[in-house]
Amino acid sequence: MWRVEYTKRFLKELASLPNPVQQRVERIVFQALKSTHPFEWGYLEKMMGYPNKYKIRVGPYRIGITVNKQAHTILCQRIAHRKDIYKVFP
Repeated sequence: MWRVEYTKRFLKELASLPNPVQQRVERIVFQALKSTHPFEWGYLEKMMGYPNKYKIRVGPYRIGITVNKQAHTILCQRIAHRKDIYKVFP
């Protein structure tokens, strides 16, 4: 089982999203990522140039996460519009 952690900044940005997008994101980060094999869901996309950074696309928004495969830990760090996420993450 993978352990999912959230930064304070991520939770604050999640709370400021529009309600329909917020519900879709919550379903992914609070339920789907906690499964035994989160890579099988097809949500995680590796970011070029970074060995442990991934992104999840949710409509026009992106979730920036860091994965530690040895410790089976996923850290949700940032969520922002696609035009802004690459300025603030990683």
